[in-house]
Amino acid sequence: MNEEMTTQQIYDQEYIPYSIKWGRLTSLIGVAASFFPVVILSFVFKVVPALDAIAAAATIRISACLVYYFIEPISFQPVLGIPGTYMAFLSGNLSNLRVPCSSVAQQAAGVEEGTPEGAVLSTIGVAVSIVVNLAILTLGVFLGSQIIALIPESVVNALVYLVPALYGAMLMQMILYAPKIALIAVPLSIITLAISKTGIFDSSMAILISVFGSIIIGRFLMKTGWLDDQK
Repeated sequence: MNEEMTTQQIYDQEYIPYSIKWGRLTSLIGVAASFFPVVILSFVFKVVPALDAIAAAATIRISACLVYYFIEPISFQPVLGIPGTYMAFLSGNLSNLRVPCSSVAQQAAGVEEGTPEGAVLSTIGVAVSIVVNLAILTLGVFLGSQIIALIPESVVNALVYLVPALYGAMLMQMILYAPKIALIAVPLSIITLAISKTGIFDSSMAILISVFGSIIIGRFLMKTGWLDDQK
């Protein structure tokens, strides 16, 4: 018991504060770095768009992506943990790479998501995915066209199914991990997505309803004790 308490204290008092400190710093650096191309275009090449064009582009971007600023941190953080969340949001490719790698790393180690052990394994999984991702991207930049030319056309055409297959594997993993929650989240997602196809609201609103609706319903059922035994 003493060892478990010591581990928890190290996690709470050293690991998490350290991660938050450097996570905030690197995130702010990333925000500043994202404006470097704009600064170079404006001050070096003297390319400055009109204010109405900037306002129009900003409005479109905000209206299309604002909902994800709330959805993604809330829905991904329980899997990624605090350190993994900082790393994943800074490096990008969350849903199709960082979250799956985090989840698989925790599952392979036999730890539970949302625990200190899970957060540590998530950090390792995200870190490895970033290193491998950068290595493959670097290779692809220099040798991408040559490598693709060597791959059969049928294989190249099949790559469009890679992301749907990845999401399907993640869905089945979550269903097996928490089948009762899946009974809520999956039908709710299907219903809201079907309604969005009618034009009543867009797909981003469907995601918002699915995520927060699942949380609210799941929280209510947890209080009733229905979710105590996930099996």
